[in-house]
Amino acid sequence: MKDADIEYTFHCYDHCPFGNRVAFLMDKFGIKYKKVVYGYGSGALPKDCEGEGYDGDLNPRHLTGKKQLPVLEGPGVPCEEGAVGMPESLEICSFLIARHELVVSCATGRGDVQGLIDFLLDKQVMNPLTITRLTKMPVPDWADPRDISYHLWKHKKRGDLNEFASPEEDTACIKEVNAKLAGLPSFLKGEGCLNTWGWGMDDVLLLPWLRRLTCIKGIEFPNEVQEYMAPVGKQVMDYSQCAV
Repeated sequence: MKDADIEYTFHCYDHCPFGNRVAFLMDKFGIKYKKVVYGYGSGALPKDCEGEGYDGDLNPRHLTGKKQLPVLEGPGVPCEEGAVGMPESLEICSFLIARHELVVSCATGRGDVQGLIDFLLDKQVMNPLTITRLTKMPVPDWADPRDISYHLWKHKKRGDLNEFASPEEDTACIKEVNAKLAGLPSFLKGEGCLNTWGWGMDDVLLLPWLRRLTCIKGIEFPNEVQEYMAPVGKQVMDYSQCAV
């Protein structure tokens, strides 16, 4: 079987930025795959989660023995004994790059790009802006009410802020994010990518967090950033049409 003929099965959560990394890479290079999306609470054991979670028919534990996604399944995909696929998003990306001989430059550690990612991942920014909003997106992750309940419980258990206490705080944070995004066009040194030498892992690492922001009504992506985001992620839903 030629590598170009291979079709993988990609097990994931639609909302998960780590799974989005792999999807963006496969879509960018035309790698064939079937996307299987799981309910977020399926596979979480209620006895270990204060009664949250459930044993769904579509259960990630059947793949690796753990509630762990994304997982790539297919001919020639390396996996541990007893597993049916390969977990860990960056390991999956590395495998695909090697197997399909993709030209994908390694991550540079650019300070401006990492600074934006660090800002977005600040627990006082991304969490209260997206944890609750994501559950309102029309994707299979939240098809069962127990998916939402488990998601909110998990973040609360971690001490995360699931949403702001007031609309005013929410609006102020959106304005702060928009101010950061206004400077993003200057980061795009290449044609449709961050670096002059072409699309690479810097893009793989940043794009999922930009996509996550599309669930927020009021987020303003500069035209150049919209053009940067548009060509990749054919099987990754743009939430902007149902943003809240």
